[in-house]
Amino acid sequence: MKASTVLASLLFGSIAAAAPVDKRALVYKTEIVTETVVVYTTVYDDGTPAPTSSAAPTSNPAAFYEQQKPTPSSAPAAAAPSAPAAPAYTPPVVEQPKPSPSPSPSPKPEPSQAPAPQPEQPKPEPSSAPAPAPQPEPAYTPAPAPTSAAPAPSATPSAPATHQNPTTGSGVAGASYSDVDITVYDNSGVAGACGKPLTDDMMVVAISQGLWDAKGGSTYDYMTGASSNPWCGTEIEIDYNGATTKATIMDLCPGCKGPNDIDLSRAAWKSLGITETTRLKASWSVV
Repeated sequence: MKASTVLASLLFGSIAAAAPVDKRALVYKTEIVTETVVVYTTVYDDGTPAPTSSAAPTSNPAAFYEQQKPTPSSAPAAAAPSAPAAPAYTPPVVEQPKPSPSPSPSPKPEPSQAPAPQPEQPKPEPSSAPAPAPQPEPAYTPAPAPTSAAPAPSATPSAPATHQNPTTGSGVAGASYSDVDITVYDNSGVAGACGKPLTDDMMVVAISQGLWDAKGGSTYDYMTGASSNPWCGTEIEIDYNGATTKATIMDLCPGCKGPNDIDLSRAAWKSLGITETTRLKASWSVV
């Protein structure tokens, strides 16, 4: 046992003596570095992510170095772990304010073209018309004077007269009418158709519209303003059942039904001996 120990010591001693003392040993060491990159993402309401900038990954090449031979008295020091690389700075993304919707422009009114002015027509020069010739003034025609006296009333009642046409065809002189209606009306001072105020105590009568219009209707004198109808102022004689009276035509009776009827005033009505207000048959003629 002792011999074996001695032989081994010699063997290792010779090997140790033969090996160079200062020869360096080459050691290859590979380090894997892992970097953590923090990425910030800003999310907008339209769902489109904002572009972010990330730091490009860097890899450190493995370092090559020679490790000194550790001394027997000291243990090899453990390699210090490498600190992780700081993340790259990413500037914060500022959110831009959303643009407010611009109001839609109102449509511009289309310019309307004004109508072209019409050429002014030359005005005709006024022609001098000849002045109208003056009309002759109507001459006043007085009422004709009575030509005959009224017949005396007979003692016996006369037979009913038959209808007769006027005895003359022009003017009113000598005209007589039979089988006509006579009525009575009131006069309160109002002017009649001939232009004179009439009252109940006046012996006047009004003739029918037909007789009045046959002689020109309501016409008046230009100078005096008096009615120029030939019937105005004409004196007539009325015969009723043998009683006669005289009166003057001074008014118009629009309500008389017959073409030759007459309307008597209260005084003329009573002069015939009539007291009731009614419609009676009689005859009359121009005096």
